[in-house]
Amino acid sequence: MNDRVFFSLCALIAIGLIALALVWPQGLGARAPEPFGRPPAQPPPGAARAPAQAPATPATLAP
Repeated sequence: MNDRVFFSLCALIAIGLIALALVWPQGLGARAPEPFGRPPAQPPPGAARAPAQAPATPATLAP
């Protein structure tokens, strides 16, 4: 492959990745849209929580 073609493609890919990063920022605000985002680590405040379960009692061994 010719160097002129290779480095031109590398420059176009780099410009494309920078443009994508500017359009879909990750962090400092709202999450990115579905194909690029990830689910939040914590549920949003006021989200419904599952009811607490009673702790399991350990089984006792018969002598």
